Amino acid sequence: MKIDLNREIALVTGGSRGIGRASCLALAKAGAFVAVNYNNSVEEAKKTVSEIESFGGKSAIFKADVSSEEEVSNMFKEIKDQFGTIDILVNNGGVIADSLLISMTSKAWDKVIDINLGGVYNCTREATKIMIRKKKGKVINISSVIALSGGAGQANYAAAKAGIISFTRACAVEMGKRGIQFNTILPGMIVTDMSSKVREIAGEDILKKIPAGRFGEPSEIGDLVLFLSSPYSDYINGSAIPVDGGLLTM
Repeated sequence: MKIDLNREIALVTGGSRGIGRASCLALAKAGAFVAVNYNNSVEEAKKTVSEIESFGGKSAIFKADVSSEEEVSNMFKEIKDQFGTIDILVNNGGVIADSLLISMTSKAWDKVIDINLGGVYNCTREATKIMIRKKKGKVINISSVIALSGGAGQANYAAAKAGIISFTRACAVEMGKRGIQFNTILPGMIVTDMSSKVREIAGEDILKKIPAGRFGEPSEIGDLVLFLSSPYSDYINGSAIPVDGGLLTM
């Protein structure tokens, strides 16, 4: 099965590293022009672009804090001015601010909700304004298995990621007849900078709970992002798909 996304315009939020970078690379290798969003990690975003260009792919970086309605609106305007449209949106940008609930500050709560869930809302609303006119589009939201399993010290993160699942399903119902598909990916323990602390502290204990016996690679999420961005997934809508080595089955 060869996926051809030539002439497709894709935006990946948080595309500077980890799952975001892997998604950018997968889409670019299939021929899509990839807009790599970042907020603070400009040098990492440039590395993503350089890697894409190394195999002849096309991409550019776009700065925006996805929790800011104004910055997101400006980013989409810039993308539309340059390329005329957007075909694929991957809502990947996110943060963690772990703390036990009893000591979690409202600032930590708001930050995680505003970026991880509010960012999905801001970017999806702008993307669908464009997609709905041509009755075509793919929106892939990156949630987490934590949305279903929970996690100590992650009440804010779990709430945001669970919200993404429900948001995705609501949008799938609303936009399905308009030719736009919405799906969610639930990564398990993937080897990224964000998961490094957890893997360092509790790596062996977590591995015992994963039937596959290993942590996942960002490219394994990128591969599913690519499939969900392609015509092969046109009849998949509103789904929440775990990529966790079987962690949720334990």
